[in-house]
Order: sequence, then structure tokens, then C-alpha cells
Amino acid sequence: MFKKYISLLLLLLFCINANAQEQIKAEKRIYTSPEGRIYIQKSLPVYVRIATSSDDNAKSYLLHSEVTKKYSNPMYFDTEGYNTFRSPSEVDTLTKHVVYPLHDIIFEVYSDSRAPKTHIKYGDVKQYIKYKIIYLTGNANITLSATDAMSGVQFTYFSIDGAAYSKYSKPIILDKEKKYTFKYYSVDNVGNVEKVTNREFNIDLTSPVTKLEIKGDKHNNILSARSKIALSSVDNVSGVANIYYSIDAGRKRIYKYQISVLSLKQGEHKIDYYAIDNVNNKETIKTYDFYIDKTSPILVEEVIGNSFINNGKDYSSGRTQLKLTAVDNKADIKGIYYSLNNAEYKPYEKPVYLSSVSGALTIKSYAVDNVNNRSIASQQSTKNKASYIDLSGPKLSYYFKGKIFKISDTAFVNKNTKIFLKAIDKESGLNLLNYKIDNSNEKPYEKPFSISDDNVHKVQVIGYDNVNNTNTLTFNLFGDNVGPEIFSRFSIVSLGKKDFHGEMIDTYPAEVVLFLSATDQKVAIDNIFYSINGGQEKVYSRFISNLKKGKVYTVKIKAVDLLDNVSVDSVKFAIDNTGPKIFARFTIHSIGKKEYKGKMIDIYPTQVALYLSVTNTTVAYDRIYYSINGAPEKIYQGKIHGFKGNSNITLKIRALDKLGNQTTKEIQFATQD
Repeated sequence: MFKKYISLLLLLLFCINANAQEQIKAEKRIYTSPEGRIYIQKSLPVYVRIATSSDDNAKSYLLHSEVTKKYSNPMYFDTEGYNTFRSPSEVDTLTKHVVYPLHDIIFEVYSDSRAPKTHIKYGDVKQYIKYKIIYLTGNANITLSATDAMSGVQFTYFSIDGAAYSKYSKPIILDKEKKYTFKYYSVDNVGNVEKVTNREFNIDLTSPVTKLEIKGDKHNNILSARSKIALSSVDNVSGVANIYYSIDAGRKRIYKYQISVLSLKQGEHKIDYYAIDNVNNKETIKTYDFYIDKTSPILVEEVIGNSFINNGKDYSSGRTQLKLTAVDNKADIKGIYYSLNNAEYKPYEKPVYLSSVSGALTIKSYAVDNVNNRSIASQQSTKNKASYIDLSGPKLSYYFKGKIFKISDTAFVNKNTKIFLKAIDKESGLNLLNYKIDNSNEKPYEKPFSISDDNVHKVQVIGYDNVNNTNTLTFNLFGDNVGPEIFSRFSIVSLGKKDFHGEMIDTYPAEVVLFLSATDQKVAIDNIFYSINGGQEKVYSRFISNLKKGKVYTVKIKAVDLLDNVSVDSVKFAIDNTGPKIFARFTIHSIGKKEYKGKMIDIYPTQVALYLSVTNTTVAYDRIYYSINGAPEKIYQGKIHGFKGNSNITLKIRALDKLGNQTTKEIQFATQD
């Protein structure tokens, strides 16, 4: 609902504004000029009446045309301007006779369909047109004048900023800085209305504002010869026409590009500048005072510190410093920079210890002031006591005699390993070599030392040269005097212990292999050695195999680490040779006994059959063989039968396991029909 009210209100405002903008209605008419001429608006209809008296109230009669009846009432003028009504001859008004020579009687009427033309003037103010917008300076007098070629101008009307049209009577003054919308038109004496002319005026009462900016080197109001002066101006109405400037009250110039000060002498200067906009509003002259500084700073170098003479050479100590001092005539010092032995330039802030320089010393330096004037870099420092800089301590090292194993910065040693320390200083020379172990006090190094325990120790080596430069070297030592731990592993679990000559010994199948290994707590293993039953010692390179059945073995093992620490161990075991256990089962119970070859044997019916089976505690059996009464062996395949009746039977059985162990068994019995 609220939106509907808003829409209705906007529509009403639009209608009111549209009505306010409507041109004042002008009636199309007949106009008689002061000279008596009759003008008629050309589009009006014309009716001709006749009367016998000039009295305005006299009776008149409308004329009708018999020949052009269709186009006579009403009639319309076809000619712009001069038109006539005619009678064939002039007649004297007194004598009523025709006048000679003959002349037509003419009645003049002027038709007018053309609107007047209105002209606008702005008085003496400067005007500037851009994008069809007219810019004027303040207090502009707007003058309107109209012309009409026929009936003459009746009225001129104008409207400002959408207000209702007013009749123009005197110059219009626009005295506020703003944008005006100005409309105007004129009406002639017969009601012809001119098309509205729409003009936009921007009244500009404000001068431009110019900004000065220094491009390049600047410190406060001090400039270098490389600096440039940039002027920029802003005018928010008609725009800037030109910027003007002069330096040191010289010739006024139009600003086009940045102003170089290179040609100006060192010293005080000033620039006056202002801008004019496109309607001649002039900015108040501004002044900028500045100083041109073309002088570089002065730089003084000093190398200070003590020195030491060794073998005819002059060495400085680590306390040697470089001191640089700079002064400037105007802009003050921005920075000092130095380079040692042609290295990259660095900022100088305070005296510099020459700790990064070793050997012959070359110093280069320069200073820069706050407008970037730069002193010429010196080629080398002033000669002084420090002709050779020794800033590094002695070169330290260590080495070993004896067994050693090293990981990173830690060396593993045994009690027989000797540790040697070494120091060299090729410049001012070695003065002292000290060392300390763990948290002990520092002491002079005089001879090699060793580590007798099995702990880790931190060794710190300290060297001093003749100008008190020091250097330190730290390394770790780990004492190791313990041999590796030995491990023996069988590939098959023990079958158990068996008595061999009164000693219970672990027994293994013949296919077993023996693996050996060793682990050291600190260093790597060098080798493992072994011997079997007192034989020759060998290097262990692969598992021990091919062991014989039924034999007892003693293997002696020795492991050696990389520091020659030794461990020994031994393992005793036996190889099993027991075959499978044989079982036989008859399908029928014995029906009696009889004597055969001096012993009693069981008697079975002739239809009896026999089943065989074996059992092994460690591995599976391979095959079972049997023979009857000395016949060739057969492989047992499930049941033995088909015995002869009333016979004596000798059955021999042989069983093999997968390891080749075998067992034999003999069964004697008799058959009876």
C-alpha cells in the first residue's frame, strides 16, 4: 500500500511539473499593425464580407463565389506574406467614373505561418562551451531578443529550472554558482509559437586550486639538481584553462610539463604560480620557496685498533674497527655506506668491527645527503697500522690412532684409541691450544689422550692466536669396550632333549639349519666366526647346514665389532635319526596258536586281511613297503590279503619318513582253511 502511495505521489509531482513546463497558450488571430496592415495566421479560414459603410456596426454581407464555390467559404491563403483581393478597374469616388489609365483596385492582406526567432546574449562575461553545456562567470546578464519577418513579435517567454514560463521584460541575472536549466521561446502577433530552446548554464564563481608537488629528491624545502617541480590544478566547474608560473620573479610562462631545476644555481629560489579557469576566474598567486643543493657530503675514513708484528708483517687484532664520519653543507646526511674488499655495500651506523675481513684490507665508502647528493666513493682506506687483518682464530682439527667408528659428529672409540689435537694459525701464529672434557676445567693440550669408560663425552678444543683471536671446535666421543651380543637360531623347533652319553641334549631333525647373528649396542659388527666340534674357525657367511643324523655337535661362536671388541658363545645339539613307529592290525581275531621254528605263532582263517599304519612325532611318513615269505617288496596301498590256506606266513615291513629315517618290523602267523 505504501509503495502505491509513493507511486501516486511521484505521478502527481510529474504532472504538476509537466504543467508548469507547458507553454503559455497563444491564440491564432488576425492582427492589424499600427501602420494599418492586416496580418492573418495562415492556417486560419477566411470569409469575405461586403458592406456599404465603413462603420464597424454597419450591416455586411458574406460574399459567395459562383465559379469557385467549392473553395470560397472558407478560403485559405496559399501564399506566405503578401496576398490581395482585386476589382478590375479603379472608379473615382466622386464622379463614379472609371479612371484611366486602367488600374485594378487592390486590397492587401498578409498571411503569416512562420514563428519568430529568439536570440540570447550573456552580456560581457566570459563564456565557455563544453559538451553543449555553457559555462559563465558570476552575475551573468541573460538578454533575450526576438525577431519576426512578418507580423512582428508579440511576447517572449522563459523558464528557469523547470519553473512556469514567465513573460520576458528585462535582462535576467544568474548570480548563484550552480547548474541552471534555461528554456525560452517567442510568439508573434498572429499566434505563431516558436519551438522551445533549451540551454544549460553552469555559473562558475570559484577559482581553480593549484597544487605543487616535488618529483625526485626533496628534504623539507631543499631540492637537488635532479628534482622537478610538478604543478596540477583542479577546477570543479568550467575546468582549468592554463597554469602560469614564474621563477625568481622572471618571465611568466604557461605550465606544460614538469619544471627542471637543473639550470638553477645552488642557493635560495622561489616559484610563483596560479591558474585561470575557462571563464577567467583567476586563482590567488601562490609562492613556494626552495633551496637548490648541488654539493655532495664530505666523508672521512678511519681504521682504529691495535696491531701485532709477526715475521715482519703488521697484523691487526679482532678489535680493529672502521670509523666513518660525514658532514653536509645543507641537507644533512641521509646515510653512509661502506664496502670491505670489494664486497657489497652496507649501511654504516656505528664503528664496524672488521670481523668479516681476513688478509689485505681495502675499504670503499660514500655518503649520501637527504637530497641524494653522493660523495665519490674512496678507492681504499687511508693507510694505517693495520696493513693486514687477522680476524680468524687458529684452524683446529683432531685425529685418531687406533680403532674408530664415526657417526655424524660422534666418534666411537675404545680404551686403546688415542685422540690427537692439532692447531694451525698462518697469520699472527698460534699462542695456546687448550681442551676440556665435559664440564671439566680448560687445560693445555700436551699429549694424546684416550677414553677408558663406556660413556659419551663432549670434547671442546680452544685455540688462541697471538692477537687473541680464538676458535673452538666441539666433538663427541663415545667409549665402547664391550663386544657384541651373540644370537643363535635353529630353523626348526627342537624335538626335545635326548640322553647322549649321560647328557640331556636338544635334538633336531636332520634337515635343520643353524643361523648366527650378533648385535652391538654402539657400533656396527665387523665379523662373526664359528668352528664345529673343534674344527677350523671360519667366517660366518651363510647358515650352517648338512648336519648328519645321530651326531652330537658343539658350535663355538665369536663376534667382533668395528672397535675390535670380542664376544664368544657356544651351542650344543644333536641330530635325530629315529624312524616312524609301525602298527599292524588283522581283520579277524586269532583262532589259535601253533609252534613254528621254535616259537609260538597265531593262527588265522585263510580269509584274513592285514592293515598297516605308522606314526612319527616330528615329520610325516613317506612310504611303507612290505614283502611276504621273501618275495620282492611292494608298496603298501591300503590292505594286504589273499594269503594261501594252511600256510606259514613271514611278513616283513619297512617304513620311511620324509627325512629318510626308516624302521623295520617282522610278523609271523599261520593260515588255516
